[in-house]
Amino acid sequence: MKTLVSWHAYNNDFHQGKVIEEGPTVGFHDHFYKHDRHIILSTGHSQEDDLRVLHLRTFLIKRFPNRVIEIRYMDIKDVINQSEIRAKIDPFLVSLGEDEIDIFVSPGTPAMQIAWHLSHMSLNLRTTLYQTRAALHTLKKDKPELIKINLERSALPVTAIYTQENVKRTSAANEDYFITPTIQKIYDNALKVAQTDQVTVMILGASGTGKENLAKYIHSNSVRTDKPYVPINCSAFSDGLLESRLFGYKKGAFTGADKDTAGLFELANEGTIFLDEIGDISPYMQQALLRVLQEKEIMPLGGKAKKVNVRVIAATNQQLVKLCEEGRFRWDLYYRLSVVELDIPTLIQRGKADLKQMIEHFITQKKKELRRSKKLVVEREAMDVLMNYSYPGNIRELENIIARLYVFNEERVAVDVLPKRLFQDSINKPMNWDYIEREHIVRVLKHFEGNKRQTALAIGWAINTLVAKMEKYGVG
Repeated sequence: MKTLVSWHAYNNDFHQGKVIEEGPTVGFHDHFYKHDRHIILSTGHSQEDDLRVLHLRTFLIKRFPNRVIEIRYMDIKDVINQSEIRAKIDPFLVSLGEDEIDIFVSPGTPAMQIAWHLSHMSLNLRTTLYQTRAALHTLKKDKPELIKINLERSALPVTAIYTQENVKRTSAANEDYFITPTIQKIYDNALKVAQTDQVTVMILGASGTGKENLAKYIHSNSVRTDKPYVPINCSAFSDGLLESRLFGYKKGAFTGADKDTAGLFELANEGTIFLDEIGDISPYMQQALLRVLQEKEIMPLGGKAKKVNVRVIAATNQQLVKLCEEGRFRWDLYYRLSVVELDIPTLIQRGKADLKQMIEHFITQKKKELRRSKKLVVEREAMDVLMNYSYPGNIRELENIIARLYVFNEERVAVDVLPKRLFQDSINKPMNWDYIEREHIVRVLKHFEGNKRQTALAIGWAINTLVAKMEKYGVG
């Protein structure tokens, strides 16, 4: 299908409230229309918000009775906010993914025109941009000119050019969270997701990997950034408490309900709600949540249904597909929540380079946070242990370990002050040869009370080899 898409020209398509033939939309239909349908976009929320677009459609149908002309209400509150416009038109264009789409960019504000350009360059759809030049300014004075806008599609992430300031602003809000090269791609994808409103997101990852930080990042980079961000850990409540927390209740709905109380969905209206540990909710709450996602309305306990406009981001450390196969989680809810999935690796999966950077980051951060005058220096043997621990609690555990080291140490961290759990499991001990060799040298030296000659003989080395190894490993 060949589809024409455009905003209506709020001023130029009308004069004193009436549609004019010289306007850009009527002119396009008069001279250039070769499409199966025309979708005219309105900034209003509904027909009552924008009667002009309805008048324009009626005029076009009377003038061109065989043409299919549709109206879509995009609910744009700020027509010069390019981010808000992009958040609404991107999902709309994606929904037309099977069509050949001609975008008539002339009608609309400059921000709307920029948004069309960005969408064309980044969405990889079959879109073509057109604008017109009025007849007065063409060689043929009686006919406007149709101009195809030739743009190279960008290899940059979605909205990279025009969201640099937004990224700088939000990076300041996330300065305490260090994004290493290994997870940079995840955050790049999260930025793309943030720019597409109304899309639900599922964040997967083990406990302590940084799922909530990613959720905050999506919210902060979205059109909802100035609206509420409301998190809740779903596993912390029973069904009754979770239902009342999420959806609210009316006075008298149950014993102790002494006043009307808004739920978290209502508090998050026009913003974002983060449902952590979503895999732990019961079948009853799964059904209740599915209704909210389908109907976009909540039912307070003892009250009437209320419409809400909330972006939902969920997270879990469980294998939801497996839970669905076992009948413990609803497939329909899974599909509703997992329109986009972002999977965060564990700290160990991210590799030694990332771990080293994270250790250095937290050493610097905790110095500032705990107001210490000197930055901790971790001795080599202690660093070997930190680098070879398995971190079952991931980033959260590493952060807590570094904070603990600042509490009990003034300047240097030796291996003997590290938490005992780092040594309790042999799996968590370093496996590299340098660590093993160093440990063996230290053990044998201790056995011979520091006698290098006897130590070298026991190990089977020449004395010069032992001395060189001791210098290499800092043993002395």
